[in-house]
Amino acid sequence: MSTIFASLITMDHINLEKNVVFLESIGIDALHVDVMDGHFVPRYGIYPEIIQRISQVSNIPLDLDLLVDDPFFALDQFSNKGKIEYVRFHVESVIGNELRIIDKIHEMGAKAIASLNLSTSFSSIERLVKNDEIDGVMLMGIHPGVLIQEHRPKNILNDLDDLKNLLVNSKASKMIGLDGAVSFESVKSLFNAGINNFICGSSSIFKEVDFNNSEDEIFEKIKENLMKIKNLIS
Repeated sequence: MSTIFASLITMDHINLEKNVVFLESIGIDALHVDVMDGHFVPRYGIYPEIIQRISQVSNIPLDLDLLVDDPFFALDQFSNKGKIEYVRFHVESVIGNELRIIDKIHEMGAKAIASLNLSTSFSSIERLVKNDEIDGVMLMGIHPGVLIQEHRPKNILNDLDDLKNLLVNSKASKMIGLDGAVSFESVKSLFNAGINNFICGSSSIFKEVDFNNSEDEIFEKIKENLMKIKNLIS
């Protein structure tokens, strides 16, 4: 079974509440939230208070992506602020402290997903997988925190067999995600190759969505895009 998460960073932030409520109504599986510190990635992320407010107006599950140098501090800021069901930690920021961050995520009742940047070796999570410590893996199809850049779906496709072999018989195999490089052109081949969790943004769910249009036009286009993605991976 595949899941589709909508990326908060590509939404209309002026009308965030309406966007979130609408996405929930059309069956988005979760809302992907980039938490960024301006150091680990060259952008800043979102306030914990916004996450709290989202959970007050919606029951949509939240997927927290810790694009930060200090994920322990970030988790403290966001803990108990919303319906956080998944937390993605980037292995590059927790070398030597992987089990600490996993325990902290599990203590807050969320699933711990290990995220790997484009050039990070799968060997970095081998022990975590072997000992069934993580609940999933997310691959980056772009450099994290940079919105306008070349997608690299071929890099992912070339490496997926190695990853699947590593994950076989582990609980992490239930969520093999991709953030970046998810487009109408790539999603079917990525699905066929083994990706089962798609983080969707400006190249898919929000593609050609003009937030200056009327609300009806905006929502109709988003729904059309979501249905197109679902049909491609059904």
